[in-house]
Amino acid sequence: MQNLSTTKSLLGQVWKLRPQQSGLNVFQNIMKNRGVETPDQVGAYLSPSVKKGFHNPFLMKGMDRAVERINRAISQQERIIIFGDYDVDGISGTAILYNALKLSGANLSYRLPHRLNDGYGLNEKFIDEFRDKKVKLLITVDCGISCSTQILKARNYGIDVIVTDHHTIPEELPSHAYAILHPKQEDCSYPFKGLTGAGVAYKLASALITDRYDGAERDKILYSLLDLASLGTVADIGPLLGENRIIVKYGLEAMQNSNWPGLSLLMESAGIDRSQKIGVADIGFRIGPRINAAGRIDHPYHALQMLLHDGDLQEGKNKASRLERLNFERQQMVQKALEEAELKLAAAPADNKIFIAWSPEWHVGILGLLCSKIVEKYGLPTIMLQEFDQHLVASFRSNIKLNAVDALNHVRDLLVHYGGHAQAAGFSLKKEHLPLFIEQISAYAADVLEHHIFEQELLVDSVLEAGDINDNFMRLLSQMEPFGVGNEKPVFMLSAIQPEELKTVGREQQHLHFQANTGAGRFSSIAFKLGRLLPEVDRLKPLDLAFHLEKNVWNGRETIQFQVLDFKPTSQ
Repeated sequence: MQNLSTTKSLLGQVWKLRPQQSGLNVFQNIMKNRGVETPDQVGAYLSPSVKKGFHNPFLMKGMDRAVERINRAISQQERIIIFGDYDVDGISGTAILYNALKLSGANLSYRLPHRLNDGYGLNEKFIDEFRDKKVKLLITVDCGISCSTQILKARNYGIDVIVTDHHTIPEELPSHAYAILHPKQEDCSYPFKGLTGAGVAYKLASALITDRYDGAERDKILYSLLDLASLGTVADIGPLLGENRIIVKYGLEAMQNSNWPGLSLLMESAGIDRSQKIGVADIGFRIGPRINAAGRIDHPYHALQMLLHDGDLQEGKNKASRLERLNFERQQMVQKALEEAELKLAAAPADNKIFIAWSPEWHVGILGLLCSKIVEKYGLPTIMLQEFDQHLVASFRSNIKLNAVDALNHVRDLLVHYGGHAQAAGFSLKKEHLPLFIEQISAYAADVLEHHIFEQELLVDSVLEAGDINDNFMRLLSQMEPFGVGNEKPVFMLSAIQPEELKTVGREQQHLHFQANTGAGRFSSIAFKLGRLLPEVDRLKPLDLAFHLEKNVWNGRETIQFQVLDFKPTSQ
C-alpha cells in the first residue's frame, strides 16, 4: 500500500492508500479491495438476501444427528440443559436455542458459568449437578470444543452432549460428544466458516424449526430470532461477510420491532430510539456492553433473564436498570485500571514486542477490555492477568501480526487451560510458572515481530474530489451497510480543506465541530474526542482530512456529514 505522505498526522498515524486500479471508479475500487468484483458478487453484496444467501443448515457436519437427538428428547420429554458462555455471544446464542426449543415443546432449562467462580467452559461441578437432576441431553453454546474431559464425564453419567461452538479447534476433539456443530471442523462442508457462537446456535435453531414448520410460519419464526443472532455476531466481532452480514442486516431490521419484550426494554433503557434506524454501533456501544457487564462483574444470568423476560413490565424495567448499574460500574473499573496499566506500560522497556501486566486489584471480568484498549491505542500485543490462589487467569489480545492462539500453543506445556481466536484468547497457568511463561512468550513475540515496527496506520480507501460527494454516491455507500470487521466503513481523504467555524462540543467539550470548506461546498464535520486539537487545527489549516461519510438527520432534515478521523498538514 502506498504512503499518502511521509508526514505523520496530528494523531501520529501514517496514512496508507489501499491499492487503486486504473480505469475503475471510486466505488469499483472499494468493491475490488473487498473481493467483490463479478456482477454476481456485486449483486449479492449490495442486495443480501435471506432466501438466497443463507445456506441449508443441514450442510453442517453433525446437524442431522443433533436434530435427531433433540427431537427424540422432546418426544420423550427428557430434560434438556442449554449451557452457554458468559459473554454476549454465548448469552444471545443461549436465548436463541431456548426460544426455539421452548416453541418446540421441550422440557428444558439453562445454565451459565460465573466468570470468577467457574471459569470458561464446562465445569465438572455442572456435570455432577446435571446427573443429579437427571438431565439426559446437554447442548453447549459458544463453548465445549475444548472440554473433552467434562464431556467424557457427562457421557459416563448417561448424558448426551451436543457441542455448538466456533472457537479454535484443539488438537483433541471431544470425541465422546453425541454431535459437534462447528463450521471449521474437519470434513465439514458448510460453506461459510465465519459464524460466531450465536450464529451456530441460529443454524441449529433453523434446522429444528425447518424440521417442524414450513412456509410463512417457519419464515416468521426464523426472522424473529435474527435480532438475537445479530447481538452475538456484532459483539463477538464476527466478520461482516457472507451469512454474518445477512444475520446483522436483517437482525437490525427485526430489532426495530423486536418480538422479544426483554430486548425491547433493554433497548429503551440504553436510550435507543426505535423510530430511528438501528445500527451496528447501537449493539456495539449500547446493548452489547450492558449484556456483557453482567458476565464481567456479576452473573450472566441477569443478562440472559433480561433477554428472555416476557412478564411483568415493572419487573422487566428493574432488570434493565440492574444492567444499567452494572455497566456504569464496569466503566468506572476499566477507566481506573487503564490508567494504572498505562503507567506500567510507560515503565516497560521500549523495545518490548509484547506487554504483560497484572494486578490483584484488576477484576478478571475487565482484563479483556483492558487488553483491547492497549492494543487499539499502541498496537502492542497485550496480556493481562489476575491472581486466584495458586493460579493466574489471563486475557490475551493481539494485532494482526501475531496470532494469539499460535503464541499460546508455543507455551502450552506451561498452561492449565487456553483457547480463543487469532486476535483474542484466554488462558490460565500456575503462579510458579509465571516467570518461565513471561520469558518464553516474550521470546516468541520478539522472534515473530522482529522486523515489525509498531506504528499506527490509517488505511484510506480512496482519495476523493469534492465533486465525488453527492446523493447518488451516498446511496451506494448505504447499500454497503452494515459495516463492521471484514466490511469496514470506508475511509476517505480530501486535500487542502479549510476548517471554518471551529468549536468544541459535547458535555465535556471533548468533540471538535467545524464546517469543512472544500472549495466546491461546505460540509458539517464532527471529530469525536478530538476537541483538544482545536488550536492545532486552526493554526495548521489548510489540512488534509481522513473521514467517514455519513448522513446526519436533524429536525427532520437530512444532510451529508464528515465524521473526521484524523488531520494532516497539506503538502505544499
